[in-house]
Amino acid sequence: MLSPSVRWAALAIVNLGMGTIAHASETWVFRFSSQTRAISTSWHDDLIFHNPTGQDATVNLVGMSNGGSLPSDQPSILVPAGRTVSLQNLFGVWIPAQDVPLWIVHVEAPDAIVVVSRGGAHGECSSPCGAPPNPFPTLGTFSMPVFQSLVPVGQEQIHIGADLGAEPSRINVGIYNAGASTATATVAVYQACDDTLLESRTVAVPADSAAQFGGLGAAKTQCDVTRGINIWLRYLIVTVDQPSVSYVFNVADDLAGQGLPRIPFAAALGP
Repeated sequence: MLSPSVRWAALAIVNLGMGTIAHASETWVFRFSSQTRAISTSWHDDLIFHNPTGQDATVNLVGMSNGGSLPSDQPSILVPAGRTVSLQNLFGVWIPAQDVPLWIVHVEAPDAIVVVSRGGAHGECSSPCGAPPNPFPTLGTFSMPVFQSLVPVGQEQIHIGADLGAEPSRINVGIYNAGASTATATVAVYQACDDTLLESRTVAVPADSAAQFGGLGAAKTQCDVTRGINIWLRYLIVTVDQPSVSYVFNVADDLAGQGLPRIPFAAALGP
């Protein structure tokens, strides 16, 4: 069992500042499936549709990034009146044929349909999990962002709170390039106490692809305490030369090698 200090340090994903519930007819959502071999943990998303109306509704898949093509067997999903549908219960739906850890699904749904994205940390599990991979998020879940529109070329995407409070952490940023050519993205990390630039990185994202970049935020915040006690607050600005969306999350510095992550807190997203 992890000690209290390790459990707190292992809060792996707590900063997703752009998280919202989308009621728009057109929506872009990050999906992911990856493995952390060092600590025997996998990370998976769950895309959820809730129909509060008295009429059945259909959610249509418009496209998938990273080379994913529209499936011929299930291009749409029926959401019955008054019901909730989770893609985790529809095994293998809307996943690219090739093995990629991160991708975007672009869907269209009636305005009344609530679209929610969640992620989960999946550790080893006996009954009722059965044989691996474990389908149960036994280590906790977290909310992921849902986007109602793409961000125009060159417009800053500002993520406030790119930190774990006073807990030392590193920053991961995910970027989707919706353009037809390779995008150049600038990722800049600032400390909020005096808005000083801590770090800047330029990355390339292939056309119609999602990619994640990690290890940002190594520079430590050095703020004058006379400015206030909140000397740990950081924010991140993403600027892309193609239409795009992005997310940010933080990982505790001492997560690796300390045991399995635990996510003991969750805040449900409201409209």
